[in-house]
Amino acid sequence: MKACVVIPVYTDQIRLFEQISMDQCFRMLGHHDIYFIIPKRLEGFIQNHDYVLSHQARYKTFEDHFFADIPAYNRLMKYDGLYASFLAYDFMLIHQLDAFVFRDELMEWCKKGYDNIGAPLFEGHDFAKPDSPLVSLGNGGFCLRNVKKCYEVVRRFRKLKFTRTFDDANRPFYINVYRYIKHQMVYIYSGYPFQPIINEDLFWSEVIPHNFPDFKLPEINEAMKFSFEVNPEVLFEMNHHELPFGCHAWWKYNLSFWQKHINTFGYHINVD
Repeated sequence: MKACVVIPVYTDQIRLFEQISMDQCFRMLGHHDIYFIIPKRLEGFIQNHDYVLSHQARYKTFEDHFFADIPAYNRLMKYDGLYASFLAYDFMLIHQLDAFVFRDELMEWCKKGYDNIGAPLFEGHDFAKPDSPLVSLGNGGFCLRNVKKCYEVVRRFRKLKFTRTFDDANRPFYINVYRYIKHQMVYIYSGYPFQPIINEDLFWSEVIPHNFPDFKLPEINEAMKFSFEVNPEVLFEMNHHELPFGCHAWWKYNLSFWQKHINTFGYHINVD
């Protein structure tokens, strides 16, 4: 069984917290194959990156438009060419630069045989409250995916049925209208660029399992052992005061919670 780590990089300006995330990734997972995935415009920058020059990392380039903004990145994560480029591996760990890994459990999670796994998602997602219920799993910022299975899914022409509209009071009116219209019909999907407008983590954690019953996901209680994102302090309590394999968006959601855990690795995160 082979696994790789994939780090998306959008810019040649790596901020302090992003550098901490990157360094921790190489510190914990450096004996696995690690790739930067970058827009073509950054190839010159990445060729001279310390981790590439020292042969600790390799890189793969994709068209610049995939890195233009968040919707573009969502298209990349549903693009068959992404998964095709990693078919030499059984699993890929997507580790965005706002993720943090606490120990190397990569192969243990691969052996469980899930097709997608990421942090549990609360009702309201980014706007969840501490008492919001858990509704699904699969946050994409720190997630493990079965490469071949994901490739086969996005290559197959079929009709995707939606179980909900994905409307959101916090999003612009036109987005909700678009999603409502798409919910009233069966969405014909044949790979990029004909994609649902929803975020890629909801695509992989809700839409695909609904349409492909053999697409395997863990239970939410197991997913919290893999990763935390929103409400980390709540998940920490639910997980019996144990940290997961990794986490996502650690400085966005309760930095003061993560500070003490990250600083145990010798970093110096200060919360002002």
